[in-house]
Amino acid sequence: MSGGLKGADVLFFVLLDIALILVAARTVGRTFERIGQPRVVGEIVAGILLGPTILGFQIAAVTNASWLRCEAARSFVPPGGPPPAQPPPPTLTECLFPAQSRSVLAIIGSLALALFMFLVGSQLDTDRLRGLWPSISVASVLAVGIPIAAAFAITPVLFTDRFAATDVPRLAFTAYIAAILAVTAFPVMVRILQELGMDRTKMGGVGIASAAVITVLMFLLLNVANGIKQERGATSLLATLAMTVLYVGVMLFVVRPLLAGRANALIGPDGTIGMAAIVWLVVLVAASCVISDRLGLGPIVGGFLAGVALPRTAGLGPQLDARLQPITVGVMLPIFLAFSGLNTNLRLLGWAWMPGIVALLVAAIACKWLSGLVGGRLTGMTWAEGNLLGVLFNCRGLLVLVVALAALQQKAITPQLQAAAVLVALVTTMMTGPLAAWAGGKLTESRIEEGAAS
Repeated sequence: MSGGLKGADVLFFVLLDIALILVAARTVGRTFERIGQPRVVGEIVAGILLGPTILGFQIAAVTNASWLRCEAARSFVPPGGPPPAQPPPPTLTECLFPAQSRSVLAIIGSLALALFMFLVGSQLDTDRLRGLWPSISVASVLAVGIPIAAAFAITPVLFTDRFAATDVPRLAFTAYIAAILAVTAFPVMVRILQELGMDRTKMGGVGIASAAVITVLMFLLLNVANGIKQERGATSLLATLAMTVLYVGVMLFVVRPLLAGRANALIGPDGTIGMAAIVWLVVLVAASCVISDRLGLGPIVGGFLAGVALPRTAGLGPQLDARLQPITVGVMLPIFLAFSGLNTNLRLLGWAWMPGIVALLVAAIACKWLSGLVGGRLTGMTWAEGNLLGVLFNCRGLLVLVVALAALQQKAITPQLQAAAVLVALVTTMMTGPLAAWAGGKLTESRIEEGAAS
């Protein structure tokens, strides 16, 4: 490593960047809430506003300011990286968010995702899912299998130098597209079902649990894509799959019973969880994330499984949510969303990219809606229930940003396809609220008609 900012300067920019991100996320997030959209949509947009899409231009009076140290920041060379070429003048985004600061923001964002998924997993009521696993299995397989088929269908349109990296194998590229299409925003689904009062119905239970299973399967699919890209053999991929199954089994059938036996010890005499218990649970999250990361699943799955392993007695989940959510969701998560926006340049997209973007967006909506509709019917739901399930499956939230960033960092896709994935995240997430209200209304009408007929 050579060049770049010194330690004190890196700290300065990290603190400055966090302040800028939180102000933008809070302002834009509240604006989107006022128009009936989830806060996460506004926070994604806030990240884009701070990135090269909006700030990718030069203002000499700013970029030449000595306190920004733009040239010093751009002289940074990561280990093993090429020597710096003669770059164009620095942009506002490059000056305000230098590479060394972004690397710290990426770490904070990964920690935020792990803790966020831990809280999500801790809220999953697994006791209510007993007897529903056949339905959950069918819905989950369809919700991943249909996107895989859709990925093969649209790969001929996308596998060009506009969207695919020059040396990526076609099969690996298809697997990355399949992972992007397979994403379902588990947390958003839970919240919408709770708002509709359907989280404790069969449809709600199947939908929530299926979204959890889809998340694990999606990361397995991403791991397969990475393996093909890195030319790992089938034996290596099968070994990873076997280790993943073992890891999930240990978390559910060993760690969870052990924690259940210690549940009362985690709660203090006043009935609340103590600081020591929180520390040990964070240690559990970190250990689980290390294992899942080494398996190629990323820290997100590790955090989620640590939450699922948490005992459902003594009110641990709600107490942890009350203690950790403000800092995790309010402060740390917007940093990840901003980091994604800093790597997104929508100005790179032109009319030549439109056919591929439309194909990706249409496939993303159709395959998840169809999987919910068909999966619902095959598991004994009505058409109205399957329709609502498909609407909720279609919501991508922030996880599609994780997949797209992973593919971009693996040099499997172009920045234009990563930007297109951000558009998919925005469009599918923004359409979920209105469509869920419509589908929920249709479901209520059908139940009223059934009651009148009986």
